[in-house]
Amino acid sequence: MTLNDLGWNDAFAKDFAPFEKKGWKPARLIRDNKITYGALLEGGEEYEVIMSGKVYHDATCDAELPAVGDWVALEIGTGDLDTVIRARLPRQTCFSRKAPGKSSEEQVIAANVDIVCVVTDAGGDFNPRRMERFFTLIGKSRSRAVVLINKSDLYPKEQNDEAARFIRELSPDATVIVTSAVDGRNVSDIAKILSPGISITFVGSSGVGKSSLINALLGEEWQDHGE
Repeated sequence: MTLNDLGWNDAFAKDFAPFEKKGWKPARLIRDNKITYGALLEGGEEYEVIMSGKVYHDATCDAELPAVGDWVALEIGTGDLDTVIRARLPRQTCFSRKAPGKSSEEQVIAANVDIVCVVTDAGGDFNPRRMERFFTLIGKSRSRAVVLINKSDLYPKEQNDEAARFIRELSPDATVIVTSAVDGRNVSDIAKILSPGISITFVGSSGVGKSSLINALLGEEWQDHGE
């Protein structure tokens, strides 16, 4: 696994150049454990890392703290010393929302994401107002919108097609795919939009099939039945 496979590009390399001289290593954050982070380095090596006091104090709000998807500069620990995040590289995209409750704070869902994949269905989960909010957030993030109308095996073709038509009218720039993680319908169409270096995040209600679709993309056996 190379850095490019993880989404590294020339712009990140330019931002990282001053830190390379200090012997620090570029890494991408893949997990937020609240106190520590999971970080992936060149070659697929994974480290459990902590944030430096400087990175914490330089952040003017929580949204500026490291988040999943961020590229960071790591000082690799030796012996009993922790591996430490010494800097966070500027984000190229940032998918975020207002923090829950009455706070006006921004909550970062994922940084440096190329595609935000919204999973819904044509039945009880289908909510036009919620889709509008998702499209607003995706637009602000500068990511590409993909909508998966999942669980198509549970609903008539006419109902699935009507949901897809509505979403295309709501956001003409969005890619809309009618899918089923159960019978593999059009899962291959999702795979076609992915390639090494492309980062994608899945969002949507609990129980709508996000995990099942991800498992299919990661190599679970399925057969595409098309339309």
